[in-house]
Amino acid sequence: MKKKVSITTENRLRWLPVTAFLLLLAALLLWGNAFIIGRHNKEDRRQAAVMVGMLMEKTDLSDTEIIQLLKEGSGDTAAYITGSKLMEKYGYDGLFYSERSDSMMLSLVLFNGGCFILLAAGTVLYIFLQKRRIHREVMQLREYFDDLNKGIYDLKIEESGEGELSLLQSEIFKITQLLRTSAEDSQAKSEDLSKWLADISHQLKTPIASIRIDLDNLLDDPEMPAELRREFLREMSIQLEWISSLVQTLLKLARIDAGTVVLKKEEMDLTEVAREAVQKLGILSEISGVDIVWESEPKGELIDPADLAPIPMQGDTAWQLEAVSNIIKNCLEHSRAGEKVYLSVRDNSVFKELNIRDTGEGISEEDLPHIFERFYRAKNATKESVGIGLSLAASIVREGGGKVTVKSEKGKGSVFTLRYFC
Repeated sequence: MKKKVSITTENRLRWLPVTAFLLLLAALLLWGNAFIIGRHNKEDRRQAAVMVGMLMEKTDLSDTEIIQLLKEGSGDTAAYITGSKLMEKYGYDGLFYSERSDSMMLSLVLFNGGCFILLAAGTVLYIFLQKRRIHREVMQLREYFDDLNKGIYDLKIEESGEGELSLLQSEIFKITQLLRTSAEDSQAKSEDLSKWLADISHQLKTPIASIRIDLDNLLDDPEMPAELRREFLREMSIQLEWISSLVQTLLKLARIDAGTVVLKKEEMDLTEVAREAVQKLGILSEISGVDIVWESEPKGELIDPADLAPIPMQGDTAWQLEAVSNIIKNCLEHSRAGEKVYLSVRDNSVFKELNIRDTGEGISEEDLPHIFERFYRAKNATKESVGIGLSLAASIVREGGGKVTVKSEKGKGSVFTLRYFC
């Protein structure tokens, strides 16, 4: 199927002077031809009038007879022959009238020829101006390409017209800007990747060095007491578990970034996901001495989680469990023994919401804007923290069509809100 070629307003305006010139020339031709023919007809009428006047003065013919002769005299053959002989006697022969006709034709030819010469000159001038304009735009486009090769991406819009080449230049500019943005994004991602790799390497140095020291101690002292040996092995196991957890989290982040994770859209219960996360972190809760409890929304009264109504929604249960667990784990790690982490849920026609609140250390104003950035470690971060747990949680919730926000005050705790829009 052929594409329709649209005529732009600028193209129409470009042809306007040409059209006006042609119309003016046509009007001039009509007027000139009418003027020349009219002038010769006027001369003929003048001669006829002079002849009538002389007849009236020299003869006894009446007005009516003279006019009748002019109108019908052409039918009198005898009079025509007699008159013709008389006129030829004095030089009014066919050559005389041929000269008059040739004079009129010569005037018409000269005038029409002049108009056509003017048309040809105008056409040549227009073609010259058009070629000059196209050459100028081509040179501007060439200069623009030279600037692009030099890394100069700025387009001087005020110097650009609306011709085809100018429009092409604008389109090339748009494509170049897209490529430039893509290259800058790629460069930024490459720099981020280098930074992340450096951060990961830095995080892995400590546990690997600790494992190496423990192994050296075990190898250097074959007679080491069993209790001390078990202590070294337990320490190595903890470090390996930490490395394994870090690698698993990084793999999950990498899959999300690469777009290979397709979160399911299945029926899930947000309340049940939160209950499973609490159960999953039960051992950490006992070790840290921080209880995880449920409170009503909005009164804040403690309630039994078994009394909570289901909150059905569309989502991926496994991945959302990962997100909720990471945020609860963060709250446990930043709470002191004897304190509590509070959970509450809310359901309405607009969104489904899970709130996770602690009364621990809180987050400083300086750290708060960066808390979900990858590998960002706040000043009060634990020694084992890498700074990817909250980032992973935020990415998962975002992929699931939700959003994570946090409010915090230093020394008074933090409130994380997971909101899923219906």
